[in-house]
Amino acid sequence: MMQVSPLQNLHFLFIKSVQFAMSASRETDAIQAYYNLLHGKGADEAIMAQRDELLSELCPKLENQEGSSAVYRKAVDECLEDKPAQRWPELLTIIREYYPFWRGDVKAVMQYADTVGFELHPIGWQPAVIDLQSVWPALQSEKFATSELWPLNGYVKALKSMDHKQEMDIELRTRMAKLMLLRLREAPLTEKNAYRITADATLPLFNLKNTRHLFLNAVREFYYFWSAHPDAEEMFKQLQPSEIM
Repeated sequence: MMQVSPLQNLHFLFIKSVQFAMSASRETDAIQAYYNLLHGKGADEAIMAQRDELLSELCPKLENQEGSSAVYRKAVDECLEDKPAQRWPELLTIIREYYPFWRGDVKAVMQYADTVGFELHPIGWQPAVIDLQSVWPALQSEKFATSELWPLNGYVKALKSMDHKQEMDIELRTRMAKLMLLRLREAPLTEKNAYRITADATLPLFNLKNTRHLFLNAVREFYYFWSAHPDAEEMFKQLQPSEIM
């Protein structure tokens, strides 16, 4: 008979408690599949406890709702509203990981596992806390190194080539890209997830939900230029609006 570890038994009890609280099985089925994968990758008790805490709050908000990205985003907004900004990077990691399971998208789960991967270690480095109201106006006159200007100029050029982009929209996205560059300066070379962590830590600085969603789209667009992708402009054109945070 296959042995069940105490940790797996603990999370089985958590899933059963969520099932008892919810009439729909979609969320609990998704949790079960998500946890099975994490256990298979060797997730420890601390990592699983983070998931328990967030999903016990998120899943009831998804109960009996349409399985759309808009529903998920709304539930996520509500969950994050009262959370300290310092916790957003770890919470957003869980939110991204769980999303394809909730959608029942097996292909997306495998793609996520192959590209981004599942984060089984606590986030170490984060950019220093800043006051956005002070930094934002100064970005206009900030001096950037040649290595920073190359991706920035490529992004601006791509933005201007799009017919539907307005001048104000281009200026706002450009300044968001500058903010990312500014905060990435202190990232250690050993931190392979520096871009994502910086984006997640910057997101809560924007108070308006619409601005947050715009920032997420700008971050996704700018990434191809920042990472020096050989087909950055083509990848930029193929991007669809961000589904989730």
